[in-house]
Amino acid sequence: MKSSLLIIALSARPYVEAAVSARYRVVAIDAFSDAQTVALVEKALIVKHDAFGFDAEDLLQTLNALDVENLDGGLQLCQFAGVVYGSGFEAQPDLLQKVAALIPVVGNAPATLASAKDMNVFFAVMQKLNIQHPETFEQLPADVDLDLYVSKLSGGSGGVHIKPAASTPGRALAHHYFQRKLAGMPVSLLFIANGTDVEVVGFNEQWICASAQLPFRYGGAVSHAVLSAKVQQQLLDAARQLTLAFGLLGLNSLDAIVHQTGTGVEQVYVLEINPRLSATIDLYDNGGVLFERHVQACMHRRLAGVYAWQHEYKTVSKAHAIVYADIDVTLNTEMVWPDWVTDTPVQLDAPLKIVAGAPVCSVLAYADSADAAKKEVLTRVQQIKNLLQSTH
Repeated sequence: MKSSLLIIALSARPYVEAAVSARYRVVAIDAFSDAQTVALVEKALIVKHDAFGFDAEDLLQTLNALDVENLDGGLQLCQFAGVVYGSGFEAQPDLLQKVAALIPVVGNAPATLASAKDMNVFFAVMQKLNIQHPETFEQLPADVDLDLYVSKLSGGSGGVHIKPAASTPGRALAHHYFQRKLAGMPVSLLFIANGTDVEVVGFNEQWICASAQLPFRYGGAVSHAVLSAKVQQQLLDAARQLTLAFGLLGLNSLDAIVHQTGTGVEQVYVLEINPRLSATIDLYDNGGVLFERHVQACMHRRLAGVYAWQHEYKTVSKAHAIVYADIDVTLNTEMVWPDWVTDTPVQLDAPLKIVAGAPVCSVLAYADSADAAKKEVLTRVQQIKNLLQSTH
């Protein structure tokens, strides 16, 4: 068993599984503390959160309490090898800076996170590098049609922060920016960076799970998306340029839209970079190798090779999808989940109420193609919704 790591993310389970597979001992801090995370870690702690990510005061109090708790007979915070982080910090990189003062960060530095998630900095860099992106404004001009734009929270994640611009109060909103809507396939590139170059992990298709209140809520993703060589190259070129511009380290993901122009040309429009562990790490089972490569890239600037992962993962596609409650549901203590369900609540000693719109669990599926895996995972989403209704 290797040294101990602290993992902090709004939903830590995918990263915990990867770290434990890489033989690290893990303490996890997240917003849910699901059954699968609890079963794997030395300790699981829950911290409050809101639209901006973690509650800063609660997280720092939790870290300080962990430090004086003498975990496992004397292991203090300063004795962890480092902290690996996922979502929860993008809108408040200053909070990550405070965490970094307590424990070394194995990932992008707080200053890197701050720059990459500052819309003025990020889109200015994209403009300078000639990386195609949707038209973006901090304040919408008076003469543009609101129906053609969405508003986004700077540093938001999971799509819950994205709203039609027409529903926002006015043409400027604190901590938000506006972006033109584009038709096309939402995709992402998961990659490992060493500050100057990148190593491809995989190309993924993503989709939304819309509700009336949250029309752009994240629904799921599938690995080995069928993308043309031209589209793959555009994504890879953008990831390389942004890695060099921001000095990205370790696992990162690039979100984009593949838009078909009127002449039939496929053009990639980059939406954002996620300079931290991405949920799509969940799509790549590798016995901990991927997580270890994240550590090596962050600590020693080592890469295995640009297309190493394309050969290691063969052609099996994996999909994951989040199941949201359509109505208020109550989970009883005898709830039995299929083995392809994860992120489930811990063993219940009393019925648990989940309000409409909240995540209930995630479902997984494997198939020989991305289309088949996506179809199967969406079928399983509906099966779980049927199960929830039958127990309601």
